Amino acid sequence: MKRRDFLQRSSFALASLAGLPAFGEETSAATGFPRGVFTKGLEALPFDELGEKLAAIGVRLIEAPIRPDGHIKPQEVADKLPAFVEALRKHQIEVQIMTTGISKVDKSGQTEATLRAAVALGIKRYRLAHLHYAKDQPLPRQLENLRAQLKDLANLNAQLGIQGQYQNHRGSNYVGAPIWDIVGLLDEIDPAHLGLAFDFAHATVEGTNTWELNFRRAAPHVVAVYFKDYKIANRTSSAVPLGEGAVDSKAAALVRELLAPTTPISLHVEYTDNTTAKLLAGMAKDLATLNGWFA
Repeated sequence: MKRRDFLQRSSFALASLAGLPAFGEETSAATGFPRGVFTKGLEALPFDELGEKLAAIGVRLIEAPIRPDGHIKPQEVADKLPAFVEALRKHQIEVQIMTTGISKVDKSGQTEATLRAAVALGIKRYRLAHLHYAKDQPLPRQLENLRAQLKDLANLNAQLGIQGQYQNHRGSNYVGAPIWDIVGLLDEIDPAHLGLAFDFAHATVEGTNTWELNFRRAAPHVVAVYFKDYKIANRTSSAVPLGEGAVDSKAAALVRELLAPTTPISLHVEYTDNTTAKLLAGMAKDLATLNGWFA
């Protein structure tokens, strides 16, 4: 199948899942590559105050940490997630992606319960927890086990009507750090059920000269993109405002070239301390840069 055909087929599936226009339809500036912010660092804010402060800087979509150290702990999802979503909607803000600690279908049923609660509230996407390699075990055996684990999760997602997203992350033992591994694991999985959230910053840190090739190879599996930025010097990376490091407008151009305009974007701010004022200022600054790249 040609790449264009694959992307068109996948985009129709994803558009149906997200309730957004499909590939090839007219897409306004407001809906093309919908852009939100990751609210990590703002977990201590009361729900209504979170919505008020985000709305004040023009945020309408968020990636919300719903995990042990997030806005809501997994065991409290059934009780507190409805109030969280309602408080945000008062300020015209929607949860675009729910970041979780989920990595498999567990015997306790917590994974299914969390995802069912999200679906009931109209949340259509969630991010998985990071997976790690054991360095004292053969990689081929680990990859086979991971493939089966992700297939099981994709099957549950399909049953519930929600899409899982796995983020590539830098690090010597992270699944997805080299990109080729997670692409291989996803090759037999429908991206409408489980795909890759491509993080340009982590991809650039791990592959300074190959990140574009990696993105092109991964594109059929990419169901979301994450933007943040790092400077890389002497094999050390340090977080900086978007556009001041290794990630630039070329990444946005590739997103436009290879992905459907319904693909969600999440902005991550990691270069400030976690004081509310500084995080919000960083979000506003980087959103302006990002919006300029997609204008």
